[in-house]
Amino acid sequence: MHEYRIVAGIDEAGLGPVIGPLTLGYAALSLPRALTPDALLAANLWQLLDGAIGRRYAEHKSRPVVCDSKVLYTPSRGLKPLEEEVLAWCGLHGLDVSSFDALYARLCPLSREARSRYQWYAGQHRRFPLEAGSERAALRAEAIKRAIEGKFALADYGAVAVYEGELNKLIGQTDNKSRAEFEVVGRIMGELWRRHRHVFLVCDRQGGREKYSRALKAQFPEADITVFVETAKISSYELIVRGEADEPRLFVAFIEDGDFDHFPVALASMAAKYLREAMMELLNDWFCERQPGLKRTAGYYTDGMRFLHETQALRLRLGVNDANLIRAR
Repeated sequence: MHEYRIVAGIDEAGLGPVIGPLTLGYAALSLPRALTPDALLAANLWQLLDGAIGRRYAEHKSRPVVCDSKVLYTPSRGLKPLEEEVLAWCGLHGLDVSSFDALYARLCPLSREARSRYQWYAGQHRRFPLEAGSERAALRAEAIKRAIEGKFALADYGAVAVYEGELNKLIGQTDNKSRAEFEVVGRIMGELWRRHRHVFLVCDRQGGREKYSRALKAQFPEADITVFVETAKISSYELIVRGEADEPRLFVAFIEDGDFDHFPVALASMAAKYLREAMMELLNDWFCERQPGLKRTAGYYTDGMRFLHETQALRLRLGVNDANLIRAR
């Protein structure tokens, strides 16, 4: 079995809502030595760091934390804990965090549609960072740098915003929301593979699907695919491009609750959730400025339908194209 030094993760936020973008985060780490997929699946990178980076919300005040974004962010806690962590990792990766526009340009190069195509995403945040302190985020970046030194390096960090218009087109092409999402997952996989050549990747399981070889072949027709495991808990594959110099390899494992057990998936989850919340802030600001007294929404079904009902007259008056605002599914 081949060995890998680049360990990556992909996770999504916002697949279920009726309003707002679907966002996917990705992160890649470079290890000091290559390991087999079995060793990487069993690896606990939090343990490797001797507690310098936590994985529980309660640790957030005393040390940097990397965990599933649902642990760090809740409406009652606000965005501050998640934003501090994400901006710290962005700063560590050399991204410009001086403004949201600057950050978006570097964090989201794989997003296909421009924000300016959607009036409600095109504006400026009233302040940035949204809730976190920029100095605290910078201090956390220094703490992360010390914690990971000699253990691994951050090789890639980013997120993709799939806005409602693009998502609706993908759903129309695939006739399935999960398949539409997989089209974007494949885009990220391909870019990570192109950049890093030999990649071990963990992705949170896509719905209830257990078999991915056909979908992977459709995304990467040039690759030979070996199926390792296909069960309710994990499905894993190795893709190799024969004939190219050094034969690029991609080992991908789709795992249930990968954001709880795998460090790069958790880090990707944080980027995805932060980007979605930042975009929802812009959307809410845009509508609330034009309809004073309107209650803000997170976009999930029940409250999203309330929001759409309450803004129906406004959207009609402004000529809003609902196909660019409301999810088809």
